[in-house]
Amino acid sequence: MEITRRDLIESGTRLIAGLAATGLAALGNSPTPVAACSPGQPASLRTIALRRLAFGPSPELAAMYDATPGSTVEEQFDNWVRQQLNPASIDDTPCDNRINSARLKIQYTHNSTTVNEVRPLTWLNAARETLWQQRVVPDLPWAERTLPYNEVRVATWIRAVYSRRQLFEVLVDFWHNHFNVRAESDSRIAATWPDYDRIIRAHALGNFNAMLLDVTKSVAMMYYLNNVSNRAGGGEGGNENFARELFELHTLGSDNYLKFYDRRENIPVVEYGSERFAAAYIDYDVYEASRCLTGWTIANGRDGRPNTGAFYLMESWHDNFPKTVLAPAPAPGFPPAPNFPYNNGAQRDGEMALRLTARHPGTARHICAKLCRRLVADDPPVSLVDTAYNVWMQHRDSPDQIRRVVEAILLSPEAKAIFGRKLRRPLEAIWAFLRATNATLPNDDASVSERYWGNLLWSADQTGHRLFGWDTPTGHPDRADYWANTNALINTWNMFYTVQQSWGGNVAIDIVGQTPGGLSCTGIVDFWLQRMLTYIPYGDLRTLLINFLAQGQDPNQPPRPLSGAPDWNNPAAVNERIVTMVQLLACSPEFWLR
Repeated sequence: MEITRRDLIESGTRLIAGLAATGLAALGNSPTPVAACSPGQPASLRTIALRRLAFGPSPELAAMYDATPGSTVEEQFDNWVRQQLNPASIDDTPCDNRINSARLKIQYTHNSTTVNEVRPLTWLNAARETLWQQRVVPDLPWAERTLPYNEVRVATWIRAVYSRRQLFEVLVDFWHNHFNVRAESDSRIAATWPDYDRIIRAHALGNFNAMLLDVTKSVAMMYYLNNVSNRAGGGEGGNENFARELFELHTLGSDNYLKFYDRRENIPVVEYGSERFAAAYIDYDVYEASRCLTGWTIANGRDGRPNTGAFYLMESWHDNFPKTVLAPAPAPGFPPAPNFPYNNGAQRDGEMALRLTARHPGTARHICAKLCRRLVADDPPVSLVDTAYNVWMQHRDSPDQIRRVVEAILLSPEAKAIFGRKLRRPLEAIWAFLRATNATLPNDDASVSERYWGNLLWSADQTGHRLFGWDTPTGHPDRADYWANTNALINTWNMFYTVQQSWGGNVAIDIVGQTPGGLSCTGIVDFWLQRMLTYIPYGDLRTLLINFLAQGQDPNQPPRPLSGAPDWNNPAAVNERIVTMVQLLACSPEFWLR
């Protein structure tokens, strides 16, 4: 039977898929670290640094890590983490230059006028007031109104693939997901998206309470969760959408929700130093916090407000009566008195409510567990969460609170002993592939019909990992049991091929050119294993890739074209086989685990 090149590639894909199904299904079930290099040998700290604390290894990042000083392997890792947690000390000029030189096509027909242009990313650094004017221009085409949002998406891809400040970019992604807003849910959000991105980036290593305050006041969050219309009295009264997510997602978390409690005197009390807190929140806390935030809105030109897009206090909308939020019972059976006095004012009520939730011990444990899950394992050790919790609580007033917590997590013995208990989500796998292969992201060109960036972003969205596009406030799931499914895996595996096509993104990747000449089949496989995994696994994956590249010939010799199908002595077929081998490697569980 004649064997075609498609048969050859599909046979390799099926074998890899079999390995992936076995390897990814086992993720999280093993209490021991995933082996690297040889069975029983835990992953090196270098592997952890480049694969779990970054979007993946690249030749440049590997060289940066190797140049980090340290008299021991552990000291080198610690120094690298501390350097990454001081992103301002890392020169990121090459990445900045790529953003400055990026070009994005905008193409539409509106009122009989056709626009087909490529533009630089001019909205990224625009002030919020300037971005807001993009929103209020009458009859503005949707493509123009959402252009600022699309510019941020392009810049985010560029930073993920090229930034030297990799740990910072991982944390920016974490906080965007924690304070999730679907950018295209409202044209006002899309138009001002660069401002929201700057808020997240400014606070990613800062103080949580300060971040929460600025996020709450942003155009994006105000419109996404409707606090922009939160006013006392009139119709149904205040809008509770934001207040509900403030407790359930942004601060204490659903684990600290007492759904069936309605009497504050029955709620347990927790203490931290001299502070006393209601141990958890109830529905009345949501209602009362919503009252605290009445009058927090946006200057959108309505009801006598200016039309600048700035945060605005509408005192006439504020509920000035006393309120009770997370107040502890003075003694068992005795309800607490209101802890927000009469006529306290919109600003003080709102800031006090946010501060109460930000400083609550339940918030510390909820967010520290999420950070440990993102940075270490789907089910992080309780001892590690405890360590992070203690640092969080000790530094609630520190301007670098988050940096201190992340440092404590990453330098802990637990974090250094665990690898492979996280699964790359689709975008992370795509970015890791592009980083490892030294890919060149596209630039749009007005002379061709394709929208390269538009095609790339659309193709990536089909994996289910939609950048700034998750529908609900929960944000993208961060556990393997959500992503280890047929749709996410196959659509992402396809991306390793489609990104290089004009209809899939026109990303330039020269795998053959980066492969050292004269290597044997075994040598080529080991080169790319080291490049993409940071280690050489000895097992089924390596054997499969070597056999695929050799196609029955001597694996200790360079690959040669087959005399029959599918190559027919065509030397170009060898190059295609090398490219396919690297794409198959990117489909393996070893590549997806982090």
